[in-house]
Amino acid sequence: MYGLCQRYYPIFLTVLLVLASYNIFYSLGTFPISSWDEARHGVSAYEMLKKGNFLVNTYLNQIDYWNLKPPLSFWANMAGYKIAGYNTLGLRLFSAISAILTIIFVAVFVNLKHGKLASLISTLTLATCTQFLTDHSARTGDADALFVFFFTTAILSLLLFKEKPIFLYMSGFAFALAFLTKSWHAGNIAAIICLYLLLTGSYKKLTYINWILLFTFMFAPIFAWACIRYQYDGMEFFNNMIAYDLLKRSSNAIEGHIGGYSYYFLTLWNYFSFWLLLLIGLVLLYPFRELSISKLKAEKATYYLGLCLWIIVPILFFTFAKTKIRWYILPVYPTLSVIIGALSSKILLNGKTATRAALLFSILVVSLFHEWEIQTYLGNPPSKLHIRLIQNVQKIDDLKGYSLFVHNPKSPLKWTQNMVLASKLYGDLLIENGDVSDFLKRENALLLLRKGHDSEDIINSNQLTIITSNKWGYIVRKNM
Repeated sequence: MYGLCQRYYPIFLTVLLVLASYNIFYSLGTFPISSWDEARHGVSAYEMLKKGNFLVNTYLNQIDYWNLKPPLSFWANMAGYKIAGYNTLGLRLFSAISAILTIIFVAVFVNLKHGKLASLISTLTLATCTQFLTDHSARTGDADALFVFFFTTAILSLLLFKEKPIFLYMSGFAFALAFLTKSWHAGNIAAIICLYLLLTGSYKKLTYINWILLFTFMFAPIFAWACIRYQYDGMEFFNNMIAYDLLKRSSNAIEGHIGGYSYYFLTLWNYFSFWLLLLIGLVLLYPFRELSISKLKAEKATYYLGLCLWIIVPILFFTFAKTKIRWYILPVYPTLSVIIGALSSKILLNGKTATRAALLFSILVVSLFHEWEIQTYLGNPPSKLHIRLIQNVQKIDDLKGYSLFVHNPKSPLKWTQNMVLASKLYGDLLIENGDVSDFLKRENALLLLRKGHDSEDIINSNQLTIITSNKWGYIVRKNM
């Protein structure tokens, strides 16, 4: 097995990266827009790009004091729009790229530390990790995939810095980029760096110059952004960042995001169940009893400490925070894949024949199960017909810049965030509040009508023209 992996490693790794790319990019631009963070980020990136203001995120052209994130994730969305166009592919492009880069970085790192067989297993684990690919991450326009990439880069660099000191500064710079992506979440990285340097005694070997350079790479980019942002609205944005995004989220379960101390363990079980069972089996099978203290030192105990901190710190941090959201746990998946690859390769290369065969079979079954979950997700996209109806406007000429009103005869239909983003991306439409009478008074206006008992009456009595329709409803305008 070792010789096979050595000889054909580039081919096997390419196959796994193709699998990961398929899981991430398949129908990426056709899945409907999520109504929460993805849509909010997409609207802000669109408006920032249109206005040419790359520092102040807005929503419906007002400064957004709800989405209190620094601008880096918005820049990623904007870059996607410029490359792929104003559409859902552009919205998600750099999330997908970030996820692929995360997988590649893990593969390269594990190959360096544990060998080619371990690298392939770690790559397979992350390439079939359901939550990492499908939930608020690789396949969405949220900030999380980019954040996980910087998080992973920071910790991998930290684990390499004893070999080359420059990696410590790279770790600090990745922390800065992670903070500029997802704000206080990056505190986990800073905590891991501090604990790692403290518990391993590495801090004693750092000179004043080392400390100055580390703090410069960690905080200079953040300070530069803060100084420039301050010119726009003073301390208001920063006060909200601290009061709401840090203190309130930590001390209160805001916006209904509740959960107990087992919340993130249950999340891991729901999304990573069979890989988690495999990991538990690997821990039980691995001959830890054969490791003496001296041998543990020879195998670089500091490295294993770093891996443990990578898992423990985020889990503890978010477990004790009152607001519980399942995607907060995303940064631990790369390190879980590293550990699974490392332990599996040790057993496959040194274990008994029956154990090796059982483990190889288990890895195959587990990866197929999670791949089946991913394919089920890819094959059953949410319908969201009202979003698809708005997207149809792109196919019709001369509607750019029109006002769009909404009428729902069955229940009040508010402007959800994904409706706002779809209207902007696919028609550059102006979002309007009002009823049918307001629509009729406005020139160059469209009306989104849900099918119901009075929709046909509204169309016929006002002699409106249907420009597009589907099972959900119609988009109409006045006769020209």
